[in-house]
This record gives sequence, C-alpha cells and structure tokens, in this order.
Amino acid sequence: MTSDEPTLAFDELLTALGDLRVATSQAEVAIRRAIEGAEQRMDTLSVVSSAGPAVTREGMNDALKALETARHRARLAVFASALDDGVSIGELGRTFGFSRQLAARYAKEARGPLESGVPSGRRIGHAPGRRAHLLGARR
Repeated sequence: MTSDEPTLAFDELLTALGDLRVATSQAEVAIRRAIEGAEQRMDTLSVVSSAGPAVTREGMNDALKALETARHRARLAVFASALDDGVSIGELGRTFGFSRQLAARYAKEARGPLESGVPSGRRIGHAPGRRAHLLGARR
C-alpha cells in the first residue's frame, strides 16, 4: 500500500458525495414540482409524472451505490495503511465505531487473501486440534 492510496480513496469519496448532492438536489426539485401539482389539484398520475420518479430513483440509486462503493474503498485504504503502521484491529474498530469483528473483516479484506498469511478457515494463535471446536463441532 502506498501512502497515496488513502488520499486517492478519499478523493473518490468526495467525488461520490458531490454526485450524491447533485442527485439529491434534483430529487428535491422533482418533489417540489409534484407538491405544486398536488396543490393545483392535478390528478394523481399527472402529479407523479411531473416528478419523473423513474429518472429520480435511478439517479439516487446510482449515486448511493457509488457512494457506498467509494466509502468501502476508503475504509479499506485506511485499514491497510493503519495496519502497515502497526495500529491494532481493535483500535481501528473503536475509531470507526464498529465491532472488533467487523474491523477484523475489514482488516482481512484490506490485507487480501494471500497477504493475511492465514489460510482460509484458520485463526491465528489456535492449534489445529481446536479448530473443530471453534467451528461449533461437539467433542
């Protein structure tokens, strides 16, 4: 991970936030147009049609999806950089305000499947004999 990756990810996040702001503004205009139509006692279909719900919905959905993708990438970039700096998973979880378990999932994803050094299904610090017990098997 380069030190530029979190910055690039945050730039992408800022762009997505701007795009969402534009989509939200367009949705507000459409809804205000529909309210004006309702106040003028237009029929329901005309009121709804004036808002352009298909276009508004599509624009909002696309902007929200792009924001969520950018936010996820930014978190991964921060996790990868912080882990490289020696920050603990628990501290990252507390900083972001979510559980250590969710932080561990982000850490695993940020490290990538080969970089984590732990084969899939194995936990660090546990003997192979305990693995079945950790997975819920009865002895």
